[in-house]
Amino acid sequence: MADAQIRAKVNQKLIESGEYERLSQYLRQKLIEDGWYDQVTELASDTLRAQENPNFENLVDLVEPEALALVPEYVKIELLGMIKRFLEGIVDK
Repeated sequence: MADAQIRAKVNQKLIESGEYERLSQYLRQKLIEDGWYDQVTELASDTLRAQENPNFENLVDLVEPEALALVPEYVKIELLGMIKRFLEGIVDK
């Protein structure tokens, strides 16, 4: 099975079970608590001010790599652990 097919099946199971929403809420909470939203908002604002003709697609292209890099490592690890436990629960059934 190709990676894209596996990813689609995992996403489907996450959504059907409600786990996707729970993981999203967890991630949102952690990013707010750690100031990530504030950092990315400031980064986006600075990027927009520096552009002559700002547009959304260009803003995303410029900000996304740095925004992803700003996600705290412990949040990535915890979230991956939660996904792994969810998948293990599916396999064990």
